[in-house]
Amino acid sequence: MNNDQIFKDRARVLDESLAGRASTTGADALLAEIVSLERVPARRRLMRSPGRALLGLAAAAVLAGAIVVGPSLFKASEQVYASQAVTIDRVGDEYAFYFTEGDPDPVELRKAFRKVGLDNLTVTLIPVSPQLPPGSVFGFEKTDPDAIARFTGGDCLQRVETCLTAFSITADIEGPAEVNLSRPANPGEKYAFPADASLPGEALAGVKLRGRSVAEAARVVREHDLKVAYGLDWPLRGAEGVRFEDDVPASRVDPGWSVTTAQTYNDGVIVLRAEPGPDATPPPGFCVDPVCP
Repeated sequence: MNNDQIFKDRARVLDESLAGRASTTGADALLAEIVSLERVPARRRLMRSPGRALLGLAAAAVLAGAIVVGPSLFKASEQVYASQAVTIDRVGDEYAFYFTEGDPDPVELRKAFRKVGLDNLTVTLIPVSPQLPPGSVFGFEKTDPDAIARFTGGDCLQRVETCLTAFSITADIEGPAEVNLSRPANPGEKYAFPADASLPGEALAGVKLRGRSVAEAARVVREHDLKVAYGLDWPLRGAEGVRFEDDVPASRVDPGWSVTTAQTYNDGVIVLRAEPGPDATPPPGFCVDPVCP
């Protein structure tokens, strides 16, 4: 499977594939730990589990069965490989990987994987906002149903002094598998995942649009010579949480609705997400129940 196929349902131009999805409470907590954003009361967000999972900064971050977020990778371990980019330890029935470069060479990483017998393991680096920590988005796709990956970006410095992020994977994994790890986007490069547009270094650095009306927020965006796109965060029926609707035409967005967040993909477009008013109805076929088919 090529990289475009792996990530096509997470690119802005294909946001319809993320309709009805949102991050779990675990992913929300990780996001709050990774980067300090504008603080608002947290809302639990629900999502159906897909076949592959990405954890971290995406608006549609997922915790699936193949990925476990643990407090630490650091048990009794034995170093089996070390290079400028990565250190690998054998920890029980897993290999632990400690990355010391934010944008490592995939060829060097494949060499490291082969050194420990993971010939079918590859890595794909995906561009995200340079304001976000390297490796803060982690994905794992595999054919072995018993394979497990665990991710931690916090306490890897306890093991390697210059560690930026770390994960572990089942040592005896069978069949091809791919690890997806974020890297800082190059100047002018489009992000694979949205970033808060108000972050330092982003298109609307320091401009807070959350809570403003759609009309006022759109005016501010255009004053910065940026284009506007829209998304809606629909409250669930009879439950706490929201479901995301993306690529919403401006004609369906009430100018008086309140903006929940402003997102950027570094492509000159700001996506204003808004919460529909109490009298709004979702489009046909869009599910706002806690559990959807």
